[in-house]
Amino acid sequence: MPACLTLAVKRDWPPEELKWRLILELGIGFGVDAPEGGLAGTVLVTPYGREAASIGMMVVSPSHGRQGLGRRLMEHALEHIGPLPTLLFATDQGRPLYEKLGFVQVGEVVKHLGRLTRQPEEAAVADMRVRAMTREDLDAVAALDAEAFGAPRRELLQALHRLAYRALVAERDGRVVGHGLAWPNLGSTMVGPLVAREEPIARSLAARLLRGLEGTVRVDIPPRFTGLSEWVAGLGLERHVPAPMMQLHGTRAPGRREHLHAIAAQALG
Repeated sequence: MPACLTLAVKRDWPPEELKWRLILELGIGFGVDAPEGGLAGTVLVTPYGREAASIGMMVVSPSHGRQGLGRRLMEHALEHIGPLPTLLFATDQGRPLYEKLGFVQVGEVVKHLGRLTRQPEEAAVADMRVRAMTREDLDAVAALDAEAFGAPRRELLQALHRLAYRALVAERDGRVVGHGLAWPNLGSTMVGPLVAREEPIARSLAARLLRGLEGTVRVDIPPRFTGLSEWVAGLGLERHVPAPMMQLHGTRAPGRREHLHAIAAQALG
């Protein structure tokens, strides 16, 4: 793990130890040793059942760049994954390589990052209540999440539930119609995934998740949800340039993405 974090810092990435450990717990990582010690490059794969996979933490040391190492790492990861729809979020530096490997853009997300300058107000939604998520909710939560994401992520949801500062579900007529989690990452709070059948439900969950949070907060929202994005920005979180979501083996992101209001993390697809 220290070698992974050292490599990340060399690329001016934050040393997000918890996120690295989470992804490695859920999936598998591939690395190349540097002759001088440490790692020359890494790539991490998170499988989601037999329906999809994601790629993250594709990092090559600056001293080993432009030698084809990134391509070899990606080809090794893709060989491991096989013909499954494979998702990743591309940096400007990585996108040309991903396009050469056959990835196409199927969406994007906008990072909202900063400190809350005002507290969110929760608007009531008819016939709905928000409460704490329990272990007994995980079957229903995982089913709703799989419908939105397009692949089963129960292990991820279980792991985030263990880590979370807050984990909430929205219920209507005894059925789970939304869920959201807020979890720690390197001194900041990640809010996501946020899944709901309607945007007012998502905003109600987000208000409860965000209220009272101190320090840096991050929410990654697909730009289709303009109302939610503007509302979060109005709380003090700065909007950043959209990050493209790319996919291999398919030209449309799986699932009902109109229900996925905020992602868990870009490294998790």
